[in-house]
Amino acid sequence: MSNGLSMSQEEPKNQLQQPHEGASEGMVTHAEQKVPILADAKTTVTDKVLPLPGEPDCDYCENKRFVISSTGELKPCPRCNVAMMRKIEQLRAFSSLSPRTAQQNFDNFQTTFNGITDAVLELCLMQAKSFAENHENRWLVIWGSRGNGKSHLCASIYNHLIQRNIPAIFITFPELLTALKSTINKDATTEESYYERLNIFKTVPVLILDDVSAESSTPWSDNILFEIIDYRYRHLLSTVIVTNTELDLLEPRISSRLQDTTLCTIIENAAPDYRIRPLHVKKRQSFTPGIS
Repeated sequence: MSNGLSMSQEEPKNQLQQPHEGASEGMVTHAEQKVPILADAKTTVTDKVLPLPGEPDCDYCENKRFVISSTGELKPCPRCNVAMMRKIEQLRAFSSLSPRTAQQNFDNFQTTFNGITDAVLELCLMQAKSFAENHENRWLVIWGSRGNGKSHLCASIYNHLIQRNIPAIFITFPELLTALKSTINKDATTEESYYERLNIFKTVPVLILDDVSAESSTPWSDNILFEIIDYRYRHLLSTVIVTNTELDLLEPRISSRLQDTTLCTIIENAAPDYRIRPLHVKKRQSFTPGIS
């Protein structure tokens, strides 16, 4: 790839394997083995690590926070769930969060104005709920003009997943680019930290990417977007893409993947801009939906 990005960098380092298909979340099978994460050379297999302050004491994983499944996969302990919670907290730093987005959910997403229900917004809400409830190996692509609640739906999906301890990132594409650029400095470790951060976006279990646009794209930003989308596309990683741009106008390699209906549910949000609705129409209780 151009601009110093290599497809050979795609495979994440030390990525933990996810539970094998068919295993129920939170269930422990008889074939799972306790596994120690050695802190130093003196630690033995039978040593039980003391839990960190505020974390539960788990006899099953002996506070190592990981177990080995019957297929030999290393996975977070399904009883204490501490490893998964740590991952969620780590990813929170990369998400586009604010006091406003923390309040946004499916219940306060407005679909009725002045007594009239907007069928387009009802469809968008239904598909967003469906993805949040059953996101495995699914993509949701929402496109349409600004100001009609797309970001509210992104925040709602994210909040729904986090409440169920599912690791996710909700970020706008401009903020994602800024997060990558911030690793580019004069340090000797620049390349390593750059690709490590890029791999976070490529491998996170659920990526909710808002504000993807062709308006300010550059060869570098197109390459970054393609590398993330292509990796997630090939590995069937759950993804939400929201854009103000018609899909055909995006970079061809990106547009092609986003329009693959064998993987993607594609919704056009053709609702009018919330900002230009009459004031008496916008009023509803004490909360109004987010706009994008």
